[in-house]
Amino acid sequence: MYFKRITVAFLCTMFYTCCVAATSTRGVFFIMAVLETINNVVIGIVSVAFAFQVIYLFLFFLKPEQYPKAKVKHKFAVLVCAHNEGEVIGATVRNLMLQKYPRELYRIFVVADNCTDETASIARQAGATVYIRQESDPKKQGKSFALKFGLNRMLEDFPDAESVILFDADNFPLPDYIDKMNDAFDSGATLARGYNHATNLTQNVVAGVSGLWYIRDCRFNCHARSALRIGEMLVGGGMMFSVSVIREDGGWKAMGYSEDAEFTCNQLFKKRKAHYVSEAVVYEDQPSTVGQLFKRNMRMGRGLLRLFFTHGIKCLALFPVTFKYTFLDMFLTLLFIPIAGLCCFWFPAYYIILFGQFLEPLDHARFVWEITNLVIILVCAFLIPFIAQAFLVFFLDRKKIGTPLRKTLPAIISFPLFMIIYALGITAGFLFRAKWKSIDRSKFYDKSFVEKLESETGVPFDYILGKNPEKKDFAPYKPSFVCDFKPVLNAETKIKTDFAPFEGSFPLSAYPEATTCVSQAESEAAASLDDED
Repeated sequence: MYFKRITVAFLCTMFYTCCVAATSTRGVFFIMAVLETINNVVIGIVSVAFAFQVIYLFLFFLKPEQYPKAKVKHKFAVLVCAHNEGEVIGATVRNLMLQKYPRELYRIFVVADNCTDETASIARQAGATVYIRQESDPKKQGKSFALKFGLNRMLEDFPDAESVILFDADNFPLPDYIDKMNDAFDSGATLARGYNHATNLTQNVVAGVSGLWYIRDCRFNCHARSALRIGEMLVGGGMMFSVSVIREDGGWKAMGYSEDAEFTCNQLFKKRKAHYVSEAVVYEDQPSTVGQLFKRNMRMGRGLLRLFFTHGIKCLALFPVTFKYTFLDMFLTLLFIPIAGLCCFWFPAYYIILFGQFLEPLDHARFVWEITNLVIILVCAFLIPFIAQAFLVFFLDRKKIGTPLRKTLPAIISFPLFMIIYALGITAGFLFRAKWKSIDRSKFYDKSFVEKLESETGVPFDYILGKNPEKKDFAPYKPSFVCDFKPVLNAETKIKTDFAPFEGSFPLSAYPEATTCVSQAESEAAASLDDED
């Protein structure tokens, strides 16, 4: 609503300006001077907003906050809100059941919200406690309402829960996720987030740039904030909060489109800041088409714009009163949303007027100078900085990212593409209402992700996907050490043999079709294991 009014006022002003300027030559030169001044001001605003992000970039060498091993194992409730997620919810729940945390100390809950598929039955069969929610009122549909419903039911059924971790229906946390969050919780963190990774980073350029964006946010922004003890922005996939916070608030109160950001701000106003647990890694399916990425940013943009006016400006007002940089940082984070819209409206309008020569004719020298100036700005202030960031984050976190450079390079080179789609999607969200709909999942998994999950869980990925009901017969994937330090066969021998036809990534299944042929490498692997036993 706010942005629609601003947009209409902006367009009316531009139209009126052109009409007035056309009446006299002197007026033309004056109006162009005004527009040029406004353009410089807009460039300055954008530069200031990005300057704080650049500061975090140069602080990449700082170490994030570390948490000592917890003395007490606390009780956790894991909550997943799902809308028509039957294709992926089973794998999500089965993976959560493999957490290396005492099974009696955590329970998994799934809210099947207005589902028309088999989400509820699949989640229940996989081991989750399922709450079915049906709501016909469009004004009461959406993730925030499902979250409120699920938390209320969960607190009734699991009153001993001390903390809650939220996951999306496509999330794959590593099996030590709850344990790492427990360390932070035991150290006094009542709000926390983890490290966000991607399951399909090498699927295509779109998935790659989207995944790299969130990895970049964790590696630069979250690392620096954590080192400087600045509050973080919580994100839905993997965010943790204390049950006491919800009980104190009288239930879930963040009911906007961007419920995670709203919840973060609400708690910040109550002097609670969110922490960052860098060792708690959660993988998420990234959009693999421009349309999917655009729609996701559109949903996010609508909620965050409203949040900027209701919470962001309040953060700015509190900064000079409290002298806490977290408030200013939160304001600048939310400021990116209206800036995205400003860039999408102002720059095209200004340069169309300038180069279209609607108000003032340009001689050849002036035209060449303006074009050269624009190209220099785009290359030096946009293309090079963002590509450099992508390269830097890859080399800093290459072990955690896991994918080879040659497969990640297209996404690195195309990294500025994300900002363009991001800005356009955010701006569209200002103008059109977004709905919580089921999302087309790629079901495409990077080889590095599959190997990492298998080595950490000790079970085949096909079991997690539900393609193989048995967890046994996985001996060749044992780690290269056991409790008594007796060496066994390293996993790489078997992995190389099985994965050869699937170099790079795995669509749908992690394994080729079974054959009756047994290779020499497999025979040697089995014999070696028998000898060790």
